[in-house]
Amino acid sequence: NVSDAALLLSVIRGKDERDSISQESRNLNLNKIERVPKGITIGVLDFPIKNKEIQKLVDERVEGAVKKYDWKIKKVKMDYIDLAIATYYPLVYVEFFSATRRLDGRRYGKKIEDAAGPEVLRRILGGSEISKAEHHERYYHLALKAKKLIEKEFAKKFKDVDCIVSLTVPCLPWKIGEKISVEDYYAADALTCPANLAGNCAVSVPAGKINNIPIGMQIMCDKFEDEKMLRIARSFEKLDDSSQ
Repeated sequence: NVSDAALLLSVIRGKDERDSISQESRNLNLNKIERVPKGITIGVLDFPIKNKEIQKLVDERVEGAVKKYDWKIKKVKMDYIDLAIATYYPLVYVEFFSATRRLDGRRYGKKIEDAAGPEVLRRILGGSEISKAEHHERYYHLALKAKKLIEKEFAKKFKDVDCIVSLTVPCLPWKIGEKISVEDYYAADALTCPANLAGNCAVSVPAGKINNIPIGMQIMCDKFEDEKMLRIARSFEKLDDSSQ
């Protein structure tokens, strides 16, 4: 639940002297997580979802919170979010390929290519191809430019809203053993990878069920607004607490 997530975050937050890209963050007051924030504006992401039934769950969830807590609601349209998948995976592939070169079987363990599953191999091969000199300017650097566009757009939107709410996954889960294309498999990340690209904080909370299948709702806030994000998430969680 949200309280557990807040407790864990309070332990792992902040600068790590052994992690060169970690950053110092704001203090996290666990006592404030239970306080419902006042006067906030919830931004609901305008994103095309084929299954209108799952989007309806999130809309109803937001409307219930807005009504109970006297919050405001605003539709948020993002111009570059449809670039997220095409931006995220070239970056991940290249960085994954680079990070796994140390797993060459000479110093410890097996060579990663000899022990990995199909998805890991796909990322290694993809990263290898993108890293080649003839593709370097075409893919990786273009992805870095698109990443910056997405980051700037989020920063602009967070000037008008306190958080941006969306589905966590824009589809229902596939059945066990069902064959799906790689494109559909990656498309399931369409709403979760943008926060990673922009460096924003995000959390997923339950939004309801369809045919007894739980649906997740994602809450995104601006950089280092973790406490605000968790307070909003806990407020949504309380909607369930009050109905039990």
